[in-house]
Amino acid sequence: MTTTDSPFRFSTTIEVRWRDLDALNHVNNAVYFTYLEQSRVQYVRELGLAPDAPSGIGFIVAEASCRFKSPLTLGEQVTVHIRASELRRSSFIFEYRLEGNDRRVAAEARTAQVCYDYQNQHPIPMPDEWRDKLVEFEPGLASQAMGENRYQEAEL
Repeated sequence: MTTTDSPFRFSTTIEVRWRDLDALNHVNNAVYFTYLEQSRVQYVRELGLAPDAPSGIGFIVAEASCRFKSPLTLGEQVTVHIRASELRRSSFIFEYRLEGNDRRVAAEARTAQVCYDYQNQHPIPMPDEWRDKLVEFEPGLASQAMGENRYQEAEL
């Protein structure tokens, strides 16, 4: 779902399930990463970055972090906001905000994705088509353009 909630233009909603809970009756910390994955998959599908058939080219998650702010409980509708916040030569950053029913911030997270050639098993430069779609959807990314080397590369 596309939203106008700046700076996030995309969000998805996930219902907390029984299996998501831990012994303390709130969402287990590891489950938040599943919520991030679900929103990431929907985001790349929405932007047309997910191929219809396996192509051998994709991305891998190289780094993931999450700051937990407030517990989530059974039956809550979790809204996961996601945005691409940074483009590099062969990688990009997603930022997330997870909100509970009452719009309280339950968590904030970040993942670093590396473009990857699965057949040859090594990182590759981001395909121009991906870069163009991300920049088109996330206006703030256009400001990262830099001369001939359009986007800054930084170590993960």
